[in-house]
Amino acid sequence: MPTLTRNDIALYFEESGNGPPFVFSHGLGGSVAQIKELIDGLPNVRLILFDNRGHGKTSGVGDPGQLNFATMADDVAALLDHLAISVAVVGGVSMGAGISLAFALKYPSRVRGLVLSRPAWLNEPRPPNLAVLPEIAGMIEQFGPERALTLFRASELYTLWEKTAPETARSLVDMFVERSYSADLSIYRSIPKSAPFQSFDELEMLNIPTIILANQNDPLHPFAYGTRLAAAIPGAHLHEFPSKSESLELHRCGFRELIGNFLNGLRESGN
Repeated sequence: MPTLTRNDIALYFEESGNGPPFVFSHGLGGSVAQIKELIDGLPNVRLILFDNRGHGKTSGVGDPGQLNFATMADDVAALLDHLAISVAVVGGVSMGAGISLAFALKYPSRVRGLVLSRPAWLNEPRPPNLAVLPEIAGMIEQFGPERALTLFRASELYTLWEKTAPETARSLVDMFVERSYSADLSIYRSIPKSAPFQSFDELEMLNIPTIILANQNDPLHPFAYGTRLAAAIPGAHLHEFPSKSESLELHRCGFRELIGNFLNGLRESGN
């Protein structure tokens, strides 16, 4: 099993395909196994996927105080160093989008292109759209996963989202039942306390081809976050694509088409 040892973390990663390197990061509570359903098999790229600290097959959580975007951006840099990659297209979904943005701000010369899919953070810690995550973690610790899930399913929030955004509701249920995806509940408390950048003025300094993908009807990943980032990053292109709640297949096809076009554009432009 390929891993990179970084301090007390054994970072699990996978590689596939041939072409320019493209490193892509999953969301909070996710894993390589989950993200492969979305992105695996993209043609003409060397795809690099990894489990962030506290997730999936990565061993160890480390200091909860280091569960933040700055540290996870450094994890990406260490992984690229390990693979002898100087420059790559960097991207991710949700938390992974935040990691990618933090990486681009800290290591701009190493980013050939930037992919921000369904961003869930801007520059403020504890974003209100994610307030439910530490609440669920507390419920699990207090009541255990089975009782906590029963209580959550009886809540007004779950009832609303089950009707209006069913895939969002399902993803939250995974927090109770898919324990293999998360090494420690502390990730749901610590990571939302951080933010990938401090000021929108920072984003004005980015000179990197950037694509931002966003959905309507996705309460954990507000469409307005995508529009705000697109307005702040010079030359960024915002694309709306179907939400998971609309259609999982259309979501996947829309994502792959937009990413494929972006990567082809980078090749054709010589970036």
